[in-house]
Amino acid sequence: MKVFAIALNTGREAIRNKILYSIMLFACLVTGIAGSFGSVSIGDRMKFVKDFSLFSISMFGVVTTVVLGVSLLSKELEKRTIYNLLSKPVARWQFLVGKFIGMWTVLILMMGLMTAALFLLLFALEGRFDWQVLAAIAAMILELGVLLAVALFFSTIVVTPVLGGLFTVAAFIAGRSSPWLLYFTRNDQPPFVRALINVIYAILPHLDRFWVADRVVSGHPLPAGYYVDLVIYGVAYSGVLMVLSMVIFRRREFV
Repeated sequence: MKVFAIALNTGREAIRNKILYSIMLFACLVTGIAGSFGSVSIGDRMKFVKDFSLFSISMFGVVTTVVLGVSLLSKELEKRTIYNLLSKPVARWQFLVGKFIGMWTVLILMMGLMTAALFLLLFALEGRFDWQVLAAIAAMILELGVLLAVALFFSTIVVTPVLGGLFTVAAFIAGRSSPWLLYFTRNDQPPFVRALINVIYAILPHLDRFWVADRVVSGHPLPAGYYVDLVIYGVAYSGVLMVLSMVIFRRREFV
């Protein structure tokens, strides 16, 4: 009950945040603009609309996760409300888990609203609902869960949300680009470099796996087993990061 109470309070605070509405409104506008540009695009119009819209939804979801995720703990410290919470019979792990659940729920609702706007656009242009788009959106939601866990992890380490945001953005870029690291694991590379890159590759979140929009848009959906593996990977990676965050947050002293 304590976890869900914290999650509910976190969700209410996030919903009242004007940044959330601004980003979501802008994303919906960009989705609408995609429909206008689709009429003058070269090639398959609907492919362009879906591709651009899904990319926009993904990027705005990432921006929202980074902006709000890294400030979850700093806001509590600035308002000094964390002292009142932790002075009560509330464990620190309950505090972190509640924050995570509350914020991820808000992100899911936000993604749902933007998806609804996209479906209305597709229905207006195509006259039908493309339900395969939901697979791409579901993968994005899983990715945001992993990114939120990354943001919370860095928030427990660094002091300012700016540093936490920079580290989270760096982790996102590196995670989306992780397959490129395999170039440095070839036999023509020094053994030390190969070993170092293998370690980095294992630690980084493989966020590239969650970007399935290109396959969906091109009409080559992935098998169900891929999404099952994606859920297992996302839950496992987020779980490990949350455990590490709890360990660090438990030892952190608040002055």
